[in-house]
Amino acid sequence: MGHYVACASLGLIAGFASALLGIGGGVLLVPALILLFALPAKAASATSLMYIGPVALAGALLQWRRGEDIRWLLLFLAVPAGLIGAHLGTVAKAHVSNTQLKIIFGLVMVLVGLKLGLAGWSEMRHGRPDASSSTEARITPPGEDSA
Repeated sequence: MGHYVACASLGLIAGFASALLGIGGGVLLVPALILLFALPAKAASATSLMYIGPVALAGALLQWRRGEDIRWLLLFLAVPAGLIGAHLGTVAKAHVSNTQLKIIFGLVMVLVGLKLGLAGWSEMRHGRPDASSSTEARITPPGEDSA
């Protein structure tokens, strides 16, 4: 029973982080599945991908309905490229071991974390305005009048 509660708790935490940070849950889910549930890295990444789809879609739709700014042009350009990238990544993953995949994942997380953290720190120190205050046009969510 505890295993099921742990899985559900992990899903709740990853879903919360996905919606809050836009991380898709994989940043938390993959390491947790490897470290807490002893899944091989390949199984953890595949499981995370199946989890991300419906959770990310629900989070995005809920945020859009609340008026969050979704950059539709970027989305429409990136999704087809992302589908091609998913195919290429799946092919590439067949040629690396679980150990190599853990190392690659860890290095990517460290590098991205450092880059993002340093950029945020620099913005805080220099008092730059939040990037969310952009005046770029956006599509109004259903049920909201455009001003």
